[in-house]
Amino acid sequence: MNDELKNQPGSLSSEEFLLSETDSLDDPYEEIARLRRELATARALLAQNEDASPSLDLAASDDRTVLLEAMMETVPVGVVLADATGRIVHGNSWVERNLKHPVLNSEDTESYAEWISFHANGRQVESHEYPLSRVIKDGEDHAELDVHYQRGDGTRFWMRVIGEPVRNPDGQTIGATVALVDIEDEVRLLEEKEILLGEVNHRVKNSLQLVSSILSLQARSAQDEAAELLHAASARVQAISSVHAALYHDDDVRTVEFGDYLRRFCERLADGHGADEKNISLEVEADKLTLPADKAVPLSLIINELITNAFKYAFIEGVTQMDSSGEGPRINVRLVSNSDGASFVEVSDNGKGEGTNHLVSASSESGLSHNNATNGLGTRLTSILARQLDAKVTKAKANGWTVKLEFESN
Repeated sequence: MNDELKNQPGSLSSEEFLLSETDSLDDPYEEIARLRRELATARALLAQNEDASPSLDLAASDDRTVLLEAMMETVPVGVVLADATGRIVHGNSWVERNLKHPVLNSEDTESYAEWISFHANGRQVESHEYPLSRVIKDGEDHAELDVHYQRGDGTRFWMRVIGEPVRNPDGQTIGATVALVDIEDEVRLLEEKEILLGEVNHRVKNSLQLVSSILSLQARSAQDEAAELLHAASARVQAISSVHAALYHDDDVRTVEFGDYLRRFCERLADGHGADEKNISLEVEADKLTLPADKAVPLSLIINELITNAFKYAFIEGVTQMDSSGEGPRINVRLVSNSDGASFVEVSDNGKGEGTNHLVSASSESGLSHNNATNGLGTRLTSILARQLDAKVTKAKANGWTVKLEFESN
């Protein structure tokens, strides 16, 4: 009967029919993947029908192979298998369908760069960085990597590559497998979250600036001590606002590069305290240090209090302001970040007055007084913030006063 059909006029052979259909397809890889899934399902059904038992005999090697192939074709992730040498021996239809190219049968772990993908910074992923290489060559039990993969048609999408070793019953590694997961939606949602968080920081900054402006306006109509208190409150609000401004402008809206931020922050403080008119220099040395917002805000407030008090109390009017080296009035701010996560901020002056010591009491083990009854708001605020950072505060007097705040930046 088949021969009769073949010989009928106008009929096509199976090869001719498949070629004609494939030629008309917009996406041949999609069709090939579909056919492979149907073939795997048909093989599983055929094996079941040929057996007298209504279920697969999972003890039989052939049945297990058929079942595993069918499973690999139906899972919603890519699956790639490699042998113990790193040679890629199999990939399911998801690979061809989503990567838009055939499974690349790389010969070894040194050839994986032919699967072209990129890190978030745009650098191309090298062969040894792929999880399959890390599992086979480096012996890792589990390896993951998020990559910006370049499909066969030139487009890119975000994909998570997860590698695991394959071991025999004796525990020997006989190969490895990787799962390829489309995380394009996950990355997009994360980017949207970052944008929204940045917008929140921007709005918080604007709100705090408005509060600071209101306090400043109120201070202008107030008298003496009340005006001073309102100006101090405005400066504290502005210190918090500046952190949110930095969060909004940085690439990562959850953290602040505190070294660069500290320089800008101190410049504004110097202008606000009339450093040029008073001939007081404010010098800043700062290492690069990335801090989360919950540490950047209290640290900014403490630095604001220390520098403010140095401007107010370090330099006595009517007294020649020259230190032993012949330098004029100076306030120094240092930020040092150590590789072990321990960091410190140091604020010092070369004045003849109390300076930063005005905030610090020797009665406290941490260097900050807890006696709220005998200290002003600045002292109490600094004490609370130092405890919030779990920081150690020390003071020393040499050529002026120095206060050092040690904290964990991790």
